[in-house]
This record gives sequence, structure tokens and C-alpha cells, in this order.
Amino acid sequence: MNDNNREIQLPDYVLVNPRLTDDPVYRQGEIGVITAAILNTDEFFVGFDDGQVGLYSADALLLLKQPESIYEYMHQNALKLSVDDFMNLKNIALLLDYGTPKDQRKAMEIAQKNPGVLSAALISLEESLGINQAYKRGR
Repeated sequence: MNDNNREIQLPDYVLVNPRLTDDPVYRQGEIGVITAAILNTDEFFVGFDDGQVGLYSADALLLLKQPESIYEYMHQNALKLSVDDFMNLKNIALLLDYGTPKDQRKAMEIAQKNPGVLSAALISLEESLGINQAYKRGR
């Protein structure tokens, strides 16, 4: 069996990193869906609600962490988190526990609208997939 042909599960929704400085379709901070992926060249085509498609590398896309990871973060940082951030993280984790695409979209929207929870609720696609690149491309 060839490891290069392994199948991977891509997330239902991704958020274009709001801190992305070079976005050809100007979608920083917007939610989209991966419509196609070429892993060996680090190319991810992301479709948006208006039908536009953008080409991104994995480090430009964020996805929701597993609910267990969010709960653990909340437990470890309960005294440091604001009440709003704590509630937002709790709602994100609960929605993810339901597991439906509609609930995942709602969870992503909560993270999108609340910058205080981004690092606790989201991880880069690059890190999630374990992609190690010898170089980075500016896209």
C-alpha cells in the first residue's frame, strides 16, 4: 500500500485566516468550504457562499478543533477567560458535539465573530493535516 494515496477527511467548513496578508480574493475572516484539494502541492480550493472560489495553502485556512480540546482549554484557563469568551467556547464545543454540518457552521460563525476565542477554538489546516513544508508560498 502506498502512503501517498492515503485518504484524509477534510473539514466541512474552514475560515480564511483573518490575519492573512496576501489574499487574492480578499476573503480574510470568511467561512468557506473546501471544494477541491491537491495535497502534494498544498493547494486548497475554497468556495464561498456567493459562489466565488479562492486558492489557498493549508497554513492560510483554519478549522475547528475537536470539542475535547476546547473543553480542556476551558478547564485549564477558566479563571483567565472572560465570561463571554468562556460562554462562546462552551457553545462552540456543544455545537461540535452535535456533529451536524449545520451545527458545525454555527460553531464556526461563533468563532468568526469572536476574535477572543480564535486561538482556543481553531487550528490551522496545515497543523491538523501534519503538513510539513520545506518552503512556503505566498498566496
